[in-house]
Amino acid sequence: MNLKAFLIIFVLVYVSISLPEIFGIGTVIDWVPEATLFQKLKGYVIEGLLNNFLGKTVIACIVGIVVSLVISKRRQSK
Repeated sequence: MNLKAFLIIFVLVYVSISLPEIFGIGTVIDWVPEATLFQKLKGYVIEGLLNNFLGKTVIACIVGIVVSLVISKRRQSK
């Protein structure tokens, strides 16, 4: 298993799973009227990445392991 491929796939899958929550789909955050754009952006990104952390981590690990094993098998067969 290639560690570099695993880490890259893990990050890509985790972020892609988090994208709907980062864009605010399905979540509502009540902001005070004085909240700046940066505060709102930071809140959406952090909330999107940390919401359902365990489930996203498990899915990203499984996909990362499978893809890195497939990549290593293809390299060995050549």
